Amino acid sequence: MIAREFFELDKKAYPVIEHVTGVVNGTKFENVPRLHIQMMSDYHWQISALKDRLERPEVYELFENVPCVIERLRRWLVETTA
Repeated sequence: MIAREFFELDKKAYPVIEHVTGVVNGTKFENVPRLHIQMMSDYHWQISALKDRLERPEVYELFENVPCVIERLRRWLVETTA
């Protein structure tokens, strides 16, 4: 994709794919830029979540059972890559 136009969002420039028009809750929006924003894959998201819990379990201990979550993440990664 060759972008000729960019839109800045949170101090980062994203290529504009196209401009769209639409209606949301009765309000019409015209010429809204649709941006190309790369997303993290589920696999990379789960790797990141596992790594963070292994390195800093104390951050999560207040609201989750860290060993159980680590096991669930490891199982998901094994099943996904098998």
